[in-house]
Amino acid sequence: MNTNPLMGFLFSILFLVMGRVKFFKESIGREMVMEDGRKFKVFRHVKIKPASKRMGEPEAVFKIRFQPANMGVEENKRFSVIPMMIILGFKGLRSKFWMVDEKTGLCQGLYEWQTLEDAKNYSRSIALTFMTKRSVPGTVSFEIIPQGKEKYWPFR
Repeated sequence: MNTNPLMGFLFSILFLVMGRVKFFKESIGREMVMEDGRKFKVFRHVKIKPASKRMGEPEAVFKIRFQPANMGVEENKRFSVIPMMIILGFKGLRSKFWMVDEKTGLCQGLYEWQTLEDAKNYSRSIALTFMTKRSVPGTVSFEIIPQGKEKYWPFR
């Protein structure tokens, strides 16, 4: 499944040391209006350079929303660094936007995955189980969006 937390952490460190992780400061504060009209503000954006140019374009987007329990917006932003240091090393992750609706505290993540199977693996991972356990019951929802020639709009 390639979503083992220990391996994810080790690969995250390796990718950071190798310079394969790029954080986009210029994305911070960018407002995204989603298809349903909800507005989210980006607080972190990262891309992982592929190991090979032959990998091609990412095939899937994983979109998740959740309301953290017992945690304010700023506290959740700081806390999100911990799981970030695990998922950056998961097989197939190519990029991610971390976002929040600062009025309601609702969070959204948009992940680009190399393959549809990588996105499905993430949906069954311990990372998603952990996210669900630390969220207000019933607030976690996600979808996997296949990418075709026309990329999902935030990743264009």
